[in-house]
Amino acid sequence: MNKLLVASFTVIALAGCSSEQDRAMVAAPAEQALVAASAEQDAVTFDMVGETFYNEFIPCTAGPDFSAETVDKMIAEWRTSGISGEILGAWGYAPASEENQFPNGWWELQWTSKEAADAGWQEWVASDVAQAWTSKYENVMTCDGPNRVAWDFHFPRDPSSFGEPAESGEFASAYFPCNLNDGKTMDDLNVAIAGYNAWLDQVPVADAEFYAYGIYASNSESSEVDVYWGNFHSSFERMNVANEGWAANGGEAKALLEATMTCGNPELHNSKVFYNPENPDFS
Repeated sequence: MNKLLVASFTVIALAGCSSEQDRAMVAAPAEQALVAASAEQDAVTFDMVGETFYNEFIPCTAGPDFSAETVDKMIAEWRTSGISGEILGAWGYAPASEENQFPNGWWELQWTSKEAADAGWQEWVASDVAQAWTSKYENVMTCDGPNRVAWDFHFPRDPSSFGEPAESGEFASAYFPCNLNDGKTMDDLNVAIAGYNAWLDQVPVADAEFYAYGIYASNSESSEVDVYWGNFHSSFERMNVANEGWAANGGEAKALLEATMTCGNPELHNSKVFYNPENPDFS
């Protein structure tokens, strides 16, 4: 399988939707939503729950020089190339399963809005520094910006409710492609999500490691997927434990989610934070 890269952060493992069919995953990701504070404060604060962000996924393909070390070097230089102030986060995803439908990886960018994303891309394409960087690292990774896919993203729950992610920025992600069942709406899904949050409230934090989830809603009439449910755990081992617990003990919350939407097999990725404006030098 080709090594490829993706981007995203903080959506962890959905404690499981069942499905009768596989669906295409156009994009996935969860990300940590960051909101810039006032110019006087010149700071970044977290205000994630209840906010909707514009997240783009860019398909990326590994080159002959692809490795963890060369990617880290590439990303470190990208962070100094003049990142738009409207980018609230960036993440990378490399396939973690040969059963993934898509062999490529993804680079995820989180923006304040579509307008900010469009302006940021125009600025990037016109930048000599950006073009030099792209050329320098084309043997490490190439990404297809024109074919990026956008989703409206939000966190239905505080992504820190089960603790913080690893200092390394690495995490395990699973993205479930889901479609609303006949007669169901996003309002119905919100009711089911409230039940899921109530179920999570009963899970002792002391018994859990980092877990968060996020919802990627389609903003395109051509999409075959209504929603991507993104799950992120500290590791795939913890993800498996959580999924087993959900399958055995999900009860009414699980039944309500499955009555509301049908989800396909997840896309599994080894994931890492590429950019966090709260800590711009993070690597």
